[in-house]
Amino acid sequence: MTQTYIENVGPVVSWQLCVGCGACVYACPTDAIRLVDLANQGLRPTVDSSRCQKCGSCVRVCPGIEVSHQPFDSETIPELREAWGPILAIWEGYATEPKIRFRGSSGGVVTALSLFCLEKEKTSGVLHIGADSEIPWHNAPAFSKSRQELLALSGSRYSPAAPCRKLDWIEQAESNCVFIGKPCDVAALHKAQMNNPALASKVGLMISLFCAGTPSTQGTTVLLGALEVEAHDVAELRYRGYGWPGRTTVKLKGTNGEQRSMSYEKAWGDILCKYGQRRCRLCPDGTGEFADISCGDPWYRESGPSELGWSLILARTKRGKHILQKAVQDGYVTLSRVKPSVLPQSQKSLLAKRRKLWGRLLGLRMLAMPRPQFAGFSLRPNWRTLPMGEKLKSVLSTLVRSAYRKFLNLKGLCPRRDRPRNPESQACKWQTRLQR
Repeated sequence: MTQTYIENVGPVVSWQLCVGCGACVYACPTDAIRLVDLANQGLRPTVDSSRCQKCGSCVRVCPGIEVSHQPFDSETIPELREAWGPILAIWEGYATEPKIRFRGSSGGVVTALSLFCLEKEKTSGVLHIGADSEIPWHNAPAFSKSRQELLALSGSRYSPAAPCRKLDWIEQAESNCVFIGKPCDVAALHKAQMNNPALASKVGLMISLFCAGTPSTQGTTVLLGALEVEAHDVAELRYRGYGWPGRTTVKLKGTNGEQRSMSYEKAWGDILCKYGQRRCRLCPDGTGEFADISCGDPWYRESGPSELGWSLILARTKRGKHILQKAVQDGYVTLSRVKPSVLPQSQKSLLAKRRKLWGRLLGLRMLAMPRPQFAGFSLRPNWRTLPMGEKLKSVLSTLVRSAYRKFLNLKGLCPRRDRPRNPESQACKWQTRLQR
């Protein structure tokens, strides 16, 4: 066992452990990092070596290489801790306002809660992701301050997104703000708050969406091709919504509103899921365990074109639970408590992925390849619940896949312990352990 010191996020990208959250851009004190969209990978940081001070600020907020839980509150639901993290209560419900419920991807609860915070809790704004105004099949961070702005950008975005690169919008706000993101985005914000009290003081609520992995931009390109649409002809792209789960719909420019669409099941199941990022396969958290509130689909229910939509809502902190109860009292959301068993019934694929993860990491360890470090996720106990054949498959498939894709050459990109470094650099204090 040796220790490798990381001076900036360059090696994280080389090792293909980047999640594309953008937190490193926010954290860099010299503006030495910018994001580029690699069509077959995702949003990735590039480091300007002439400006980089090798201070390690970007590495300390990176969820791609390390994520750790603190001990869970004793009030969290015991039977869910091992596989789903800290959860105080579970509800099922929807946005009370029919328009928001119908437009939303799964009941509109995330939008309704954000609207409640804007209108009743007097938050300064909501940092989230929406369609890029100039390239509508791309994403861009948004800071919504009104009902109109928030509703205009509602809906899921199954393509690379980096809301954390604009965390300065929260830090500079007049009062508390709401943050909406994927589980990895929320984990990045959690780490950024620990390193920046000024940011922590302005985060009023963190909401996470359930996530099975983020497709690269190439996935969207293939999706448009399947709909026989040229990228430059896209006026609007909605991946789902307008019913539950809704259809994937493209509105064309200059055609009096002509649209092309396909079912969500085909768009995700046949196309987008095949273009997931490598680091997403190594993610233990599909339900936003560091958030105050997490929302996703209750897939145990039957969905259809006439269904307005439902959300499964997890209160993970006392702050989140309090906000949910107030939003119900003020009529923004309609909720009903459900049994803990509804969560594993609704998200079987996320549970299966978590159970396989320890075996996947073991495969990488056997190949002496860089891998993320996780603490507090009970990965080995989860892996032990698999049948023996599935245990072996989780390890062997990683070995075969890694060799096939020639990931072994990444070993040559790992900085050695004896590499010259600035002894005054804070990066010297940052260590990740790599099995040799």
